Amino acid sequence: MIDDQAQIRVIYEQQKKVSYSNICELFDLNFKKICRLIPLLPAITDDYIAKKDSLKNLHLICHEKYPYTGTYTLTHQYDLKSNIINRPNIHFKLYFDAQLLEVISVCKETKLNKCHSMHYNRSDLVSQWELNLFMLRWLEYFLDRYNGARWQKDK
Repeated sequence: MIDDQAQIRVIYEQQKKVSYSNICELFDLNFKKICRLIPLLPAITDDYIAKKDSLKNLHLICHEKYPYTGTYTLTHQYDLKSNIINRPNIHFKLYFDAQLLEVISVCKETKLNKCHSMHYNRSDLVSQWELNLFMLRWLEYFLDRYNGARWQKDK
């Protein structure tokens, strides 16, 4: 069994050869990382907030939760002129039975999804690869910063 870092390195090296198999590896790695970040995730049916030291609160928004799947958003919330803005606003679906995480969108209302420079010249596999690779990197960041954070229900 190879460790997370070795597995990530293998995936990065294969990036030029995007395949369904590579993307499934990302789905698997992202699921493992989100479960390390939020250990109670399979049981969460409400919105939660991670609080740690002086860091910005990390919000987990639960959109749907069923026995085998769940749809969530992981984000920071910023209050700008009485309008709440979510960034990075990572919307994803979990498949608890298969232990996979699939990114649905990242910052849907902004440039990342709408105005990608290669938007019309890329396949669905490449789009999935980019979104899930982004999630992998953000989860690594969140694990570094929020590991051991106190998760509590949002009021």
